[in-house]
Amino acid sequence: MDVVMVEFPVGSDKTDECVAALNELMTSVVAKQTKFHGATICVEAASGSVFNAMRWETAADFIEFRDSHQIMIQPALAKFNPKPHMLSIACEIEAQN
Repeated sequence: MDVVMVEFPVGSDKTDECVAALNELMTSVVAKQTKFHGATICVEAASGSVFNAMRWETAADFIEFRDSHQIMIQPALAKFNPKPHMLSIACEIEAQN
């Protein structure tokens, strides 16, 4: 499994708008993809950045999805200046409590 971490450096005045747009797109379109395994949307208040950490079967699966759904993704997210990072999971630590 790969993680696609997309950073949105929007500024503190636009984090709520960015989170709402991401949540709508993720629940209405992305979550229905068979090779998608889930996501966590986080906000870094100090920098005004939003991070969308998505788990995909492979980063290539995300790229295929992104490229074939530009007509939906572009209008919803382009104004937030997305900066994608393709990450491979090196190690996972589970709670032991």
